[in-house]
Order: sequence, then structure tokens, then C-alpha cells
Amino acid sequence: MQKKNKQYIPYTFCILTIMVTINSSIYYAKNKTKNRSFSLRQLITDKLGITSIQIKKIITPYSVEELQNIVRKTHEPISIAGECYSQGGQVAYPDGIIINMKQLNKIIEFNYEQKTITIQAGATWYDIQKYIDPYNLSIAAMQSYNNFSIGGSLSVNVHGRDTTYCQLINTVQSIQIITADGSLVVADRTNNKDLFCAAIGGYGLLGIITQATLKLTDNIPLERQAKICHLKKHTKAFQSNIAPDESIVFYNADIFPKRYNKCLITTWHATNKTVTDQIRLRPQNTPFYLIDKTLELFIKRIPFAKLLRPLFEELKIKKPLIVWRNNEMSYSLNQLALNYHLPTTMTLQEYFVPIEHADAFTQKLCSIIKKNWVNVLNISIRYVKPDQTSIMSYAQKESFSFVLYLNMINTQKYINRSCIWTQKIIDAALGYNGSYYLPYIMCATPKQFNQAYPQFKKLLEIKKIYDPTNKFRNMLWKKYAQFS
Repeated sequence: MQKKNKQYIPYTFCILTIMVTINSSIYYAKNKTKNRSFSLRQLITDKLGITSIQIKKIITPYSVEELQNIVRKTHEPISIAGECYSQGGQVAYPDGIIINMKQLNKIIEFNYEQKTITIQAGATWYDIQKYIDPYNLSIAAMQSYNNFSIGGSLSVNVHGRDTTYCQLINTVQSIQIITADGSLVVADRTNNKDLFCAAIGGYGLLGIITQATLKLTDNIPLERQAKICHLKKHTKAFQSNIAPDESIVFYNADIFPKRYNKCLITTWHATNKTVTDQIRLRPQNTPFYLIDKTLELFIKRIPFAKLLRPLFEELKIKKPLIVWRNNEMSYSLNQLALNYHLPTTMTLQEYFVPIEHADAFTQKLCSIIKKNWVNVLNISIRYVKPDQTSIMSYAQKESFSFVLYLNMINTQKYINRSCIWTQKIIDAALGYNGSYYLPYIMCATPKQFNQAYPQFKKLLEIKKIYDPTNKFRNMLWKKYAQFS
């Protein structure tokens, strides 16, 4: 009788998975116009429900002039929030004021001939995509998902799968920023260069970016090519076949849990072939994504499911696919982000390691993950060019980034425990002259932070010029500024 009952356990998990997914999707459909992060309550929580911070109030300006007056009159610490996807308190400070930028979302200027757009910081990448797609233009560099705000992306200097520009700063012509005295300053690579280099990647510590002028590129057909590769051969395959190929626009490699011995290399090539998918932009407000969420929950909850991942991927890549560039750049986080965060939630971590040390780091990374039973859904490898412009550059040399997509128990006790193995991964990256990305749970010790970002001292020196009273603060500043 006991044997019979055991047979039904996987089926029970599957039924529960589907029920949770449906409930989650219905919850989203009913509440899609609400945003708890911006309700006028005393507690602000990031979108994934990980970090909550007690604040005084949230203020929503509707014009730049109004925002300038708010900055001039406010004596409390000021933090800046867009879509609130940062996970470690980078958008808030205890008993401080939060500026909600979401109403500053207008397109200021668009130049079709020069392929540039000037847009306010509260807009999202989808807002740009929707506007420029009829002109057959595309965003040059952004994250893999288009739900993020422009200001938030600038403040963390994002990168994606693009192999030409890589970091966002390489596509920015100028920014407009409000400093601590309420002044409106234009900064670029010539005028106020110190502010330009510090504010992009400066996590809102220099002032409030109100708008940016960005380079655009052509919306062209892209052809997908993919193959399964042994993980030990990944770097060699990249250097021999991918780096020299000028037709490659996007590059990504996914490492398969649980064995961590294979990866799927996916490249998107510029082509003159006819697209096989006529959709130019993926729908933004689809509430359900039932298949995507069910598969993700299935992989999280069923122990053996991760072992089937290579089989699913091989079936998927057999189908020829040619899409518009905008199609491939219009993924929504709604496909992955669940609407219930208890008892578990999703989180990200990211590490940057020079290419010559990538294989050795990969072995250490996978070893730490296995020893600590980390519930990894995916590890994505991306190419990152050296960046000498942003003061808080996370890649001083040509590097691979390792993006970990994790599921963890959403309690403070478990998060504290997860920081133990996270610090081991940070040490591994630092041991190979690498670094880690800052928008996530702040597990790094002050010593690790200063080793990864010794240039933070220079940022603080520039901050003294534009913000001598430390008006602009957040939890990143609170945790590390005193040790730098």
C-alpha cells in the first residue's frame, strides 16, 4: 500500500503546481493595475518581496520642475525608485523619502535620421519599443526583459546579451540630472564628465536622473542558431567560433542544473532571410503565461525535473526560427515572476570574471552550488566588453558574466544563511580578478565590496561635490560608504 501511495507523489506535485500557477495568474489579472511598492504606506518592499524598509513617505512628481522643488525643500534622506526590481534596498533608506519616478515617462525628442531618442527616466524599455518599432528601429542595449525603468537601468548600468555595445553606458549620449541643491545639470562625455561617469552605474547616489538621450539601431531579422556544448569546452568554442563571427548580434549560454556538465549556446545572427515569426513585439500585458510558469514551478518542485532540461532544450532548438530584433528584445518579466512570494521567491546573482579565468571559475562556482544544495533554475553566461567609462565599472577586462537564477525560501533566516555560500562565490570571483553585480541582496562583506569596487572611493569624492550633505542615500550607501 505504501508503494502505491509513492507512485502518486509526482502527480500530486504536478497538480499543485498547476493550481498555484493558475491562482497566481488570476491574482495578477485582478491586480495588474496595483503596485504595492508605491502605496503610501510606511513600508516599501521590492517587487520580489525580499527586502522591506521602513520609510517616511513616497512622493510622486508629475513634472521636472515639481521634482526640483521637492529636492530643494526636502531635508530627509532621498532615494529614487522606478519599477523596484532591485532586491537589496538600493531604492530606499530608513526613515527617508522615496521619489516615485513613474509619472515622468514622456518621450522628449526622437530623431529618426540620427537614430536617437530622448526619454524621461520613469518610462520603461517597452515604452521606447512601442514608439520606435513603426520606424523599424530597435534599442541598442538593455536587459533581457523590458519591464525595467530607464532610470533604474541607467543607475545600475545594465547589460544584456548584445555583443556590440554590451553595457548601457556605451549607448548613452547624455543625461539630465537633478543634484542636491535642485539644479538641473546636463552631463555627457565632454560637459560635466565626472557626473556622467559617476551617475551611470552610481545607484542614485549622485542625484536624480530625469532623462537620457540614447542611441538606437536598426530593427533587423535575426536567425537563431543553437547547439549543446560540454561545459569544459564553452570558452574555447566562444573564442574559436563566436568571437570572430561578425554576424552575431546576441549571445547567451545556459548551464544545465543539476549535473552542471553541459550548456546550451544560443546565438542570434543578422540575416536577410524572411522571418518565421511575424510578431514584431511580444504582448506586454498577457496575464497568464500558464505554460511558462507551470514549467518553472515544475522544475523548482520536482527533484528529477532538472535532469530533463537538456532534452526539452534540444527539442526546442530543432525548430528553425527567424524573428525581428524587437521581438527577441521584448520579453516580459511577467513570464517568470510569480505573484506569490511565500514560502519561496526568485532572486538573481551575477558574477563577472575575465575570460581567461572563466573555466576555472565555472568549476568552483558549480562546486559551491552543489555542496550547498542551492536551488538553481538556470545559470546564464554572457559576454561583457571592458568598460572604462563608468566609475563603478563591473568589468575592467573582457569578461563573461554568470547570471544565477535562484529559488530560495523567503525568510530572513534563510536569506542570512544563503549569504554564507554567496560570500564563497564572491571570493571565487575575486580570486580570478573578477567582481559581482550590486543590484541584488547585499551579502558581500565590506572587504569584498571594496576589493570588487575600489573605485567607490572616487564616486564618494565626486558625491561630495554634487551632494555635500549626503542628501541622496540608500541601503547600498548605508552598508558600504563608511568602510570606503
